[in-house]
Amino acid sequence: MYISNSADITPDKIDEILKELSKLVSNPTSIKVLTDKLPEIKKLSKRDIVKKIRGYYKAQTLVLVLGAGVSMDFGIPNWDVLLQKLLITTIKNEETTSTVLSKLFTNLFSPSPLIAGRYLQKYYDDKKLSFEEAVRNVLYENLDIDKNSPLLDEIVKLCVAPGKSPNIDSIITYNFDDILEQRIEKVKLELPYKSIYGIGMNPNGQLPIFHVHGYLPQSGKISSDNQITFGETVYHKQYTDIYSWNNIVQINKFRDANCVFIGSSLTDPNTRRLLDIARRQKGEDEHSHFIFKMRHKEPIVKMRLELLLRENKELLGEKIDANLELDKTVKLLIEIIERFEETDTESFGVKTIWIDEWSEIPEILKEIRTKN
Repeated sequence: MYISNSADITPDKIDEILKELSKLVSNPTSIKVLTDKLPEIKKLSKRDIVKKIRGYYKAQTLVLVLGAGVSMDFGIPNWDVLLQKLLITTIKNEETTSTVLSKLFTNLFSPSPLIAGRYLQKYYDDKKLSFEEAVRNVLYENLDIDKNSPLLDEIVKLCVAPGKSPNIDSIITYNFDDILEQRIEKVKLELPYKSIYGIGMNPNGQLPIFHVHGYLPQSGKISSDNQITFGETVYHKQYTDIYSWNNIVQINKFRDANCVFIGSSLTDPNTRRLLDIARRQKGEDEHSHFIFKMRHKEPIVKMRLELLLRENKELLGEKIDANLELDKTVKLLIEIIERFEETDTESFGVKTIWIDEWSEIPEILKEIRTKN
């Protein structure tokens, strides 16, 4: 929400926005009129949501959909760091200079992962080197597989819950790594599972772990089956081929099962498209999927708003500055953005579970697993 970064908002418009905002937050009636106009959301308590998910778990229709947030505790780099480190490999200067240049390039210009991926894949193709090997080397460079992770521990326990095994339908992961598989192996329990990352791979009664964006295990040989969705070429191929194995898996699970998105922002265009397709095929309005989302932190939003005010201090009269009650303004802005985010996910049949800290997720998963 960095308004000053928008090319369409001039200083005069910022001044106008802030004046109107100062009037608004000082008038409770105006605030109510505004919030009444926001998209309507059917409220469900966290307790009711957990109860619904527990029902899906017991019916063995529950699918865990895992994003990057699940792996980062173990030292797996996020997109920015992964791009920085891969860009270093394409620069011929000594390592310190390369590191500085790649960080500056990424931070200043924020290149699209798809565009950067296309460049990197072309670089490695031209050099007749394995792009997947290069990504794997960077991916596991700082891995600490023994790191304490209550979240992944609970995910593993859901996979190996006593009684019927497995109790979940399957796992879809957008991550390249095999951290989940390694952690399953560490519990030393009899859990038949199969990592699926290419056409013709069948679970045969085992718990399927679908790596729909490709799979790069820490050890072992990498083949053409391990191709990852990183650059535009592969992404476009996957996007246009509705009958590719990974698209079919996602459509089937989004349509026929009940998914819980963990560590995912639900911003990937292909995932959103597949959710739309599945929703149309299902033909139901019920929200049968769920996503954990972190609430916007008031101190962070307040800091950004204060920065905006400082950047435009010369535009503000003392009266406007005094009347702009920051705490009320921040609460109002957060309510607006969260209402719109929630409306967005609901349009795909996905109900938002708002959390204040990531530590809440393993507690909720444990409740799903253990409560009757």
